[in-house]
Amino acid sequence: MSDAATRILEQLQAQNDLRMQAANDIAQAVAARVEAEQHLEQAKAAEKQAFTAALKKGWTQTELNKIGSPSRRRPRKKSNETTPVAEN
Repeated sequence: MSDAATRILEQLQAQNDLRMQAANDIAQAVAARVEAEQHLEQAKAAEKQAFTAALKKGWTQTELNKIGSPSRRRPRKKSNETTPVAEN
């Protein structure tokens, strides 16, 4: 193989290595997200069990609503913001 062909292949390999590193970074990030989502679901289930147990031990729903987690509350609606409409 000629020197020119070898240089071209080396450049292409270097570019491919960078692309594969980016793909690896994406794969790692997706795997971390999936794992976090699984942990979140487990935590939600544990929270639900704890609230159910608290009700059985005499707490009222009203009392528990006061100490409930932020995820149990409804998000506030934003003020009357309008989205600009693109003109033709």
